[in-house]
Amino acid sequence: MSLTSPVSWSRAARLLALLTAAVLTATLAAVALAAPAPAKGKPGAGTPTPSTAKRVGVSTEGAPGGAELQQLVAQLGRVPDEVMWFVAWGLQSGFPAEDAARVRSLGATPVITWEPWDTSAGAGQTTYSMRSIASGQHDAYVRGWARAVRGFATPVVIRFAHESNGTWYPWSPGVNGTTAADAVAAWRRVRDVFRKERATNAVFRWSPNVPFPGSTPMAQLWPGSSYVDQVGLDGYNWAGHLPGTTWLRFHDVVAQGLAELGTLTSLPVHVSETASPESAPDGTGDKAAWIRDMFTTLRADPRLAGVTWFHHRKELDWRIDSSPTALEAFRTSWGG
Repeated sequence: MSLTSPVSWSRAARLLALLTAAVLTATLAAVALAAPAPAKGKPGAGTPTPSTAKRVGVSTEGAPGGAELQQLVAQLGRVPDEVMWFVAWGLQSGFPAEDAARVRSLGATPVITWEPWDTSAGAGQTTYSMRSIASGQHDAYVRGWARAVRGFATPVVIRFAHESNGTWYPWSPGVNGTTAADAVAAWRRVRDVFRKERATNAVFRWSPNVPFPGSTPMAQLWPGSSYVDQVGLDGYNWAGHLPGTTWLRFHDVVAQGLAELGTLTSLPVHVSETASPESAPDGTGDKAAWIRDMFTTLRADPRLAGVTWFHHRKELDWRIDSSPTALEAFRTSWGG
């Protein structure tokens, strides 16, 4: 979920796709929670530590330089393991070393969702197409980032072209002529540039969206185990706020995605974007209980490496402190 997606297309497309996603996920959750098939991938650099050390991250408004992050840290009484924010290629800005240093000074790992698009142009833009990236047209820009990340010295997680199996970004197959092969080639090209620049502290996290009817099968977009250091998964509880959706517990939201990823790799999965509203429109549902269930599932499921909470008020109030009970549930469950 990008913070800068134009409402005119991205939000509408995403909501329509996730509407059907929630319905299908609810019916398949019980089956999908079964253990994944034997792993094919091999852990690479930056592989998360074993399940006893699950990581908890946040993404906040204005992160990492805004007051929201500092306020949340004070409310929770501890620093998150990761702080994630979004950087679009259209800005043509260099690696945000100052922001990354702020995160590092807190004791957290910086996680950058690196979006190859000009947000002002929407999904129809072609400047940063997967095909142009794969052909090397943007190597100079990528090389500048790689060198700056190398100079940063400590680990930086990069989520390049996240949610590529969706339908709302220009890097998704079927959007603006993009193919799955284009997306794979672009990922590999970016990763190869970082390798050539010896930016070994760059940790590449491949982060698809939870599957839904019409999403591209993850296998078609998988760059290969030698190109992926960590695996992510984005998924939200839309909770009936979209017609046809229902309240889903955390493990129901991510179940099908975990099963599909399990056929591709043995890497544990960091749920890199997730959140829930306070309740369904009819008043049912309980965000505090949802949060407690999330932490219980996180600790119990060996396939999970961690979670990052999308602490924003966007389509819904996803914030951790949307109510005192939600904040207390997060604080005590994380501490437990």
